[in-house]
Parts: sequence; structure tokens; C-alpha cells
Amino acid sequence: MLNSYTQTRRRLLKIMGVAAIGAVSGTALFELTKDKALHKVSWTGMALGSQAEITIYHPNKKEAENILQNSYKKLYKLENLFSLYQENSQLSLLNKNGFIEKPHPDMVELFNLSKKYAKITDGAFDITVQPLWNTYSKAFKNNNEPPSKIEIEQALSLVGWESISIDKNLISYEKPGMSSTLNGIAQGYITDKISENLINLGINNTLVQLGEYRGIGDHPEGRPWRLLLSNPEHTDSIGEIEFTNAAVATSAGLGTPFDLSGNYHHIFDPENGHNANQQLQVSVLSKTAAEADALATAFLVLDQQSSEKIAKKLRVGFEVFDNNRNRKIITSI
Repeated sequence: MLNSYTQTRRRLLKIMGVAAIGAVSGTALFELTKDKALHKVSWTGMALGSQAEITIYHPNKKEAENILQNSYKKLYKLENLFSLYQENSQLSLLNKNGFIEKPHPDMVELFNLSKKYAKITDGAFDITVQPLWNTYSKAFKNNNEPPSKIEIEQALSLVGWESISIDKNLISYEKPGMSSTLNGIAQGYITDKISENLINLGINNTLVQLGEYRGIGDHPEGRPWRLLLSNPEHTDSIGEIEFTNAAVATSAGLGTPFDLSGNYHHIFDPENGHNANQQLQVSVLSKTAAEADALATAFLVLDQQSSEKIAKKLRVGFEVFDNNRNRKIITSI
């Protein structure tokens, strides 16, 4: 079983891939590995701020090592584009200068995806909420209390996804002082890119767990992948999700709270600048991890009826863990 993304940012990130050699049961996988028909090659290190592990099963050990090296290099490259905490990342430079010339194609693609889901969710998903994060973080750090109404209004004046200009040669903000966070979609995007890269390298049974989850093909035992969901308070499991050729993302305000009450956290309603507390946790099942990631964030902001309408239109599954601590499956795929 696998733990939910919301458990902690200091979670173990995992990628497991098996080369396409026909149907492989769990017992057969062990026996093939033992007999060296399949070689197990692993890498451990740090990625996306957490301990990471990549394991490849492949009949050719050298090829497995090349796939492994290719995977973690791509992981680092993407992290170096989107990180808020690396001074020279493209996102940090954009936030500092208000523009970035000749952005990397992945940067352009991710920003365009961000605007796509902002439009689909009527602005509930908005990467330009970083000024709100900065304002709340400063208020709790200095005074251990939320920011004033005036401070929230000042931050809100810098929020607005429609004020991002995106071109293959330039990404820029139309208002001085704007800034973005990609934390609500970048992990899903990276999960997709690493998954697709593994598929292109001949790995057909893959589970990529990089904050969000994407399963390609079946589990090596010939069953769907299974994700055990915990509640956002990390006190109990609330059920499991089975999926094949799909992705799962979970979002909860308690994932990164500002205070012990959990009422102030990293999920903001871009319309009013306050925290979204309509439900405790949302999980989304979709074809891509980027879509699941963005929608899980938006569905924490939106009312349930609006979220359900979007979910049905996009044919995604979603469920909520509500304020009464009940799990509700709203739509399924």
C-alpha cells in the first residue's frame, strides 16, 4: 500500500518501472530477478525537497542503468526550472524580474497548462496567489496571527492569472510585483514527464510517485495500482483508490498549515484572499497527474456543485473528505 501525498513534504518519493517482457506476476518478478533474467537497478537521492528512490527492473542491466540516469537527470532539470527555493530557477527569476526571456519549453508548456485550468475552474486555480502566501507567511512569522484586511487586499491586487503574458520567447507579468507558485501543478507535471519518459524508454509497467501518482499499465502482479488514502490529520486511513493508466492527486489545507488550528494554510481562494476550508481534503483521479493536481487544488476552493460540474465535463473522478470527517465519492471514472 502507498501513503497519501498529504502525509508530509518530507515523504519518500518513488519511481518503479518494469520493462515490457509480457505478463509478470509478483512471484515471477521475484524469480526472474533472482535468476538474473530481470535486473533490479536502484538510485536514491534528494528530489523535490524529499528523499527519492528510483527502481528499474530490466533484462539488460546496462540499459537499466542508462534509464535510471536519464530519469533522475530529467527530474533534476525540471525541478531546477520550477522551484521557488532556488534563486536561479526560471520561476524565481520570473518572480524577481517580472519577466523571463527565452523560457524553457517546459516552462512555457506548464504556464499554458496553468492558464488552461484557471480558465476551466473560473479562476479557482490560480498560480499567481504567491503574494497571498508571502503575506500570510510574514504575518504568522512576525505576529503569529493572520494578516489584516488591508494587507490581504494589497496582496489580492497582485493576484490574477489573466495578467500573465505567455509567448515562446517571453513570459511576463502585466502588473509590477506579481509572483507565481507552481506548487499546485508542477509536481503533477513532473510526474507526467517522468512517466512519459520511462514509457519512451521501454518501461511499460510504471508507478511514479512524486508528490502525485501516475500508474502506467498494471501492477507487476497483474492487478491495478492501489493507493491507500489517509485523512488529512494523518490519524487513520479512509479507504483506497484503484487505478490503471491514470493519475491521482490529493490536496488538503493541512498539508502546509500556518498555525495549529489548521484554518490558515497554503490553499487560497483567489477571489477573496482567504483560506479555502469548504472541505478538509480532495482527491482527483484523472488521465494526467498535472490535471489531477490542478483540479485537486481548485476543488478545495470551489463549492461541491461547481466541482462536480467540472469533473463530469472533463470525465475525472473526485472525492472529498468533508468537515464532518466523512469520505464522499462525488464522481468516478
